[in-house]
Amino acid sequence: MLVAGGDGMSAPATQVLDEREAAQYRNEFPIFENTVYLNSCSLGPPSRRVFAALQEYQDDWSRYGAPAWWKLWLPRLDAAKQRFARLIGAAEHEVTISHSISSALSSVASTVDYGKRSAVVCANLDFPTIPYQWLARKHQGVDVRYARSTNRIDVPLEIYDSLVDSDVSLIATSHVFYASGAIQPVRELADLAHSRGSKILVDGYHAVGVLPVDVKAMDVDFYLGGTLKWLLGGPGLTFIYVREDLIANLEPTVTGWFSSADQFAFDSERLSWPATADRLELGTPSVPTAYAGVAGMDMVMEADPARIFHRIQRLTQRIVDKARAAGHEIVSPAESTQRAGIVMLRVERPQETVAALSDLGYTVDYRPGLIRVSPHFYNTEADVDGFMNALAHAQAGSR
Repeated sequence: MLVAGGDGMSAPATQVLDEREAAQYRNEFPIFENTVYLNSCSLGPPSRRVFAALQEYQDDWSRYGAPAWWKLWLPRLDAAKQRFARLIGAAEHEVTISHSISSALSSVASTVDYGKRSAVVCANLDFPTIPYQWLARKHQGVDVRYARSTNRIDVPLEIYDSLVDSDVSLIATSHVFYASGAIQPVRELADLAHSRGSKILVDGYHAVGVLPVDVKAMDVDFYLGGTLKWLLGGPGLTFIYVREDLIANLEPTVTGWFSSADQFAFDSERLSWPATADRLELGTPSVPTAYAGVAGMDMVMEADPARIFHRIQRLTQRIVDKARAAGHEIVSPAESTQRAGIVMLRVERPQETVAALSDLGYTVDYRPGLIRVSPHFYNTEADVDGFMNALAHAQAGSR
């Protein structure tokens, strides 16, 4: 039997990250001393490995001062690129770093010639950061078209198909929708974009660290991700993948010192681009997050994304089954293979319910009309069962 990943990759079902291993990983996260954490889709909790890496950063800064840049910090930033490239199946020179998904999107968006193709297609389920990049270019004549969901869960491929024509420069959308946990058919979207002469940019923030990702198999042009959530490294570090054959023709208008081919030439009269994705880099990067990010990504690679995905499928299915039995509407895909690490449950007074759950020792999040539960590979079945009991108690108390 094979378990399918969101990008078509598969892993043998025998490669299961079991309860014993999950509990061992769980013990590495001090947050569980205070709460049962089921909110990785908002912010990944820090592990003791990350604390040790941040202490190393502090020690290195204190020991070297400015020379830490070339002795330790630039190599650590390169190590972060290497980890991310490995996680998505890319070459290191196809990956650069940025400060946030917003800055990463801005860098990519600045390379597009909207005079030739003025439309960009996004989904109405995408996190607002994605369409905002192009809504802000309305004065440049950019038209944002929305592939609209009819069920608040996913967007059928045929809706994208109806929107992509010769005016569309880019499909810019999510690998996994933050609003439902649905995994999009990225390869099919890439094929659609390319068949119409368009490109595709995919925000993989809720995919990398949750499921196996292969940017080559998906044939995407740009792919973004970061350490804030599922990669367990904290805020301040994101990544941009650029397909190799596109790099040489990219001329961003959003730029910075680190995007120069020879930044230490200090030539303020000439800007020359490197032959790598680093031409999309901006200014001084977040060094402490590189330390934390390498530690977090190393843990994810150790656990193995294929095994992580199988583990998350089991945990989210347990939530879905118990929630359905309790009469909750599930606003996430019914099939576990189409669902990443997020389960949305419709409840009355979600904000108050999340606060009540916090008082009961469980951390989840809410969105309008819904609560959002997001277990990771370190969560156990006992975490899920305890949460569902606490949810019943919180709902009973609110009546």
